[in-house]
Amino acid sequence: MLQPIPNEAPQPSEAEAHEERAPVAAVDPGWRAGQKLAQARLRRGWSLDEVAERIRVRREFLEALEDMNMKLLPGRAYALAFLRSYVRELGLDERAIVEQFQEESALTREDASKQIRAPASKPRRDRPWMAAAVLVALSAGFVVWRAVPRTEEPAAVTEAAGPDASNVTAAAPSALPEEARVVEIRALAQAQLEARGPDGTVFFYRTLQPGDVYRPDPSPGWTLHARDGGAFELYVNGAPAGLLGTAGMPVLGRPIDNVQPLTHAQLAPPNS
Repeated sequence: MLQPIPNEAPQPSEAEAHEERAPVAAVDPGWRAGQKLAQARLRRGWSLDEVAERIRVRREFLEALEDMNMKLLPGRAYALAFLRSYVRELGLDERAIVEQFQEESALTREDASKQIRAPASKPRRDRPWMAAAVLVALSAGFVVWRAVPRTEEPAAVTEAAGPDASNVTAAAPSALPEEARVVEIRALAQAQLEARGPDGTVFFYRTLQPGDVYRPDPSPGWTLHARDGGAFELYVNGAPAGLLGTAGMPVLGRPIDNVQPLTHAQLAPPNS
């Protein structure tokens, strides 16, 4: 009498076993795209070398994606391809992460490594007639200036100000021309700092160590962002300009062009 052969369930392949793994826990929506990649990988228990072996992408490129360091990536097309493979392997929302990554990095630019002073003032087409018009206007202005009788210049403000001259000199740093402004951000503790251009492009994002100095572009529209405003001290042309923000509180979009040196009254210690 024939014995029935018990039905044996087919063993899942390695690829099917990979698909049946538990999904990654939800990442914090407030994190940057690179942080979401790193945290999702760590929750999987994977190292960068393991992920590089899985998706056949070099380890340094994966690390650059997590750090959002566009200078280490081979180009926009390759960077997007690496990013999509990485996101799919981690089981994250591919469309949401890719869009966020492009918005928060210079990947949306054709040349991410080139930082321009003011994106709003890009060079336009050459107009020869405009150069000629400017030259004529300058010549006419010089002739008029020579023809107008000049009177003796008044004395310096500080000489006529008398006892209150200190009040005038205290406001002098704010009159510095834009070309002469040098803004420095000095780290007082280990903390992350971010600088964005007028169009929101991230040109600087790094964890600074105590004593590190970053000099951003002081043009209008540039902003600073940090998780701890008390971790950074500002200087303008070497003069103290106070802390970036309140200690222990985040700073979101402080304009760089509004940073001014502290006055004598602000620098003086409080009376005991």
